[in-house]
Amino acid sequence: MIGPADIFQRTMMLIGEDKIEKLSKAKIAVCGLGGVGSFAFEALVRCGVGNFVIVDKDRVVPSNLNRQLIAAIPNIGRYKVDIAHERAVEINPFVKIEIIPNKITSENICKIFGNKNLDYILDAIDDIGAKVALIKFATKENIKIISCMGMGNRINPLLIKVSDIYSTRYCPLAKKLRSILRKENIKSLKVVYSEEKPSKPDYRYLKEESEKKHVPASISFVPPVAGFIMAYEVVKDLVFGD
Repeated sequence: MIGPADIFQRTMMLIGEDKIEKLSKAKIAVCGLGGVGSFAFEALVRCGVGNFVIVDKDRVVPSNLNRQLIAAIPNIGRYKVDIAHERAVEINPFVKIEIIPNKITSENICKIFGNKNLDYILDAIDDIGAKVALIKFATKENIKIISCMGMGNRINPLLIKVSDIYSTRYCPLAKKLRSILRKENIKSLKVVYSEEKPSKPDYRYLKEESEKKHVPASISFVPPVAGFIMAYEVVKDLVFGD
């Protein structure tokens, strides 16, 4: 039978058995399993993180196929959390995952994450209200958190950076979130963001008329890079310190 030593031997060669042991005991919440979060989650599974809570209310739709790891034609209509869970246990059958196919709100966040004993929250959610709820919860509970800013309407993954939210530039989402966090007296937040100025989408190609001016353009290689950077930051903070 394949065991953890077989699965993670190459990672042990790089970071050591003691670090793998730390990761196996860590518990991480991954919120949002889209173009960023699906790649971040699977990267963390492949690193040896042993315990997860994964949260996403959405099902796979055809427009996810261009950038999301869990998106494939046979999976259209299925919950993203279910697909992500299936992939994870096929990679590491020892991983423990709680799946929550719900939207995060300020009203339900304590019910979702209360008493979970989380070591880290990875925020890859698009909805700014859910982001604020996550950040406030993490701050109150003294849980490490990293948030992804806007990756839509960008094409250059080399311009993705890690910074405090109060040092970002060229990101409309970060600017809006920063304003809210100031009012909440939240003084710091680690974020992954792009320094590329967002382009203007050509909405002629968007099939759903009602979604126009609300849906960003996207490409296959920008969101995954952000997800991998987030996974690195989580691993770095958990086993190497800040």
